[in-house]
Amino acid sequence: MDRIDQAAALHRQAAAVVDAAAQALEDHVPLPRTDLAEQHDLASRLRGAAVKLAPGWLAEPLSTKDPGPLGEQRRPQFVRIGSGEPAEEADFPAIIPLLGSGHLTFSADSRDPRVAGALRSVLLRLLATAPAGTLIVRAVDAVGGALFAPFGQLADAGLMPPAVTDRTGLQAVLAEAEHWVKPGRPVDQRKPAARPRRRDCTMLLIIAALPSTTTADELNRINALADVGPAAGLHLIIAGWPPLPLGSKPAMAPLATSTQIALRTNHCLLGGMPFSTGSKPATPSPTEIWTGLSIPVQLDPDPPAPLVQRVCGELAERFAASGQVHLMDLLPDPDHWWAESSADGLSTTVGLAGELPVSLHFTDLTPHWLVGGRPGSGKTAFLINVLYGLCTRYDPEELHLYLLDFSVNGALRQFTPTDDDPSWLPHAIEAGYDNDPANGLAMLRSVARELQRRLTVLNDAGVTRFSQLRASGASLARIVCVIDEYQRLLASSDEAVSLLDSIAKLGKTAGVHLVMCSQHARTSPIVGQFLVRVALPGGGGVLEANNDSAASLPLGKAVVNTAGGLGGPRGATRGHEKTVRFPDPHADMQVTSALRQRLWQAREPASAPPLVYAGSIVPIPRPPVSINDEVDA
Repeated sequence: MDRIDQAAALHRQAAAVVDAAAQALEDHVPLPRTDLAEQHDLASRLRGAAVKLAPGWLAEPLSTKDPGPLGEQRRPQFVRIGSGEPAEEADFPAIIPLLGSGHLTFSADSRDPRVAGALRSVLLRLLATAPAGTLIVRAVDAVGGALFAPFGQLADAGLMPPAVTDRTGLQAVLAEAEHWVKPGRPVDQRKPAARPRRRDCTMLLIIAALPSTTTADELNRINALADVGPAAGLHLIIAGWPPLPLGSKPAMAPLATSTQIALRTNHCLLGGMPFSTGSKPATPSPTEIWTGLSIPVQLDPDPPAPLVQRVCGELAERFAASGQVHLMDLLPDPDHWWAESSADGLSTTVGLAGELPVSLHFTDLTPHWLVGGRPGSGKTAFLINVLYGLCTRYDPEELHLYLLDFSVNGALRQFTPTDDDPSWLPHAIEAGYDNDPANGLAMLRSVARELQRRLTVLNDAGVTRFSQLRASGASLARIVCVIDEYQRLLASSDEAVSLLDSIAKLGKTAGVHLVMCSQHARTSPIVGQFLVRVALPGGGGVLEANNDSAASLPLGKAVVNTAGGLGGPRGATRGHEKTVRFPDPHADMQVTSALRQRLWQAREPASAPPLVYAGSIVPIPRPPVSINDEVDA
């Protein structure tokens, strides 16, 4: 028995020696085969290169110096993550390519204090360098979000939302990133004048710690985003990658196009970023991988709290001072109009939340919008912004408009020919603006007939969705029917109620969408089909009764809700609801006139003006149309 105990003790001693030797080998970093003078000379040259690649905020030691003014580079490409120390007094800034190039990963997550400090340091450097609003940051932190707490002033100002902390939040952030990289209309389907869209903003997704419930699906989505992200202006910083294997599945590969930071006991190592090819502009090589920097690197510590407060406070103040929004802020680049496809839906920017553009969509899930607001709240301004946003993104072969205006000022008339201005919006098919319910009913019948025709086409093609019909090669535009002060139409006749109800129920199937606006929300089964709710000042009635988010809205702001007006706990972050600032398009009539003229001049020469329902132009009355029995809802 003594011999067994002695053998066991010797075995434990041998195992301890092996473990110690393995740790020593792991921590050992061989020095370059140069003498000390050469190392100091190399470090000096690297310091000079760092100043050129990453000036000011991007490379200065934050713990000893305030780098100065904010917002000096449109897209900071290189950023410091720490310092290389090949020999005593021979240190230099460790600079990596990031924005415009690739991604950054750490082998440990933010539970390691070194990683937490480096993440905060990199984020502060990038925020301080990029002009406010050009860097869109989304954060995930499964350790309760505390890592990003020092940046809370940015959340309060609407510049950077609080970090999400669970799998649901991760999925929402990934969905937003996927929408960011989603390509527009294929090049071969664009008009000759249309060109690829140019992004003026960059999205940075920082994952400080993945939720414990993260599945292989989310990990695969992250990998897919890494592949396509840099070309679309999306970059990832992920701590804890590759993650531990899930069950029997093999370990994840290193993130594509990423600089990889491997943490050791007393230092870290850099490696993994692909070389650039000799092409111009330089592009990452898909085959060559950098083997790593063979010297120890110390990650930057947490930046001083007063410096973080100074930067976040100044950025928030700048945002408040530049809160004015212009119509052109909501539109695509003028050189890149008519570049989108409506096959899978329509989308347009309706306002800004902080500096982040907020878009609303017409899809199968959100087919119709309901807009409410008191007189003078800006409903007409909001509608005009939406119409110009849609008509600059989609050409007349992708989008048709039916416009019905029962408001006092009849502002939608500007999109049809007049004696003073013969131009019209080339997307407009029919319009009515004389406050006559009979004319409104006539146009509604026309929309119902077109819907019935489309349902027949769908049935003949053997498909059940508009997107499937388009995928089969059919050339068919989506329809948006705008009805301002719709309650006058509902009150005019039971037929109008029946037609609107049928269009609301069946429209999404055939690519027909409604935007209904009113000063007063009216209880009606019809509005149950309207999941997108827009509440302007005095328009809280379009939201659920317990949702008071629109109670104190100032002019120029709106609450956009994509869950049928559903609210939530007071003070909680609501992913389905945002408060946006939107412009008054009439603030500069020359701009709107120029927009309308350019769209009109770009029309097909043989295109006809819209049919206008007003006065003597009322079409011959037709029998009432009912489509309730045509297709099973």
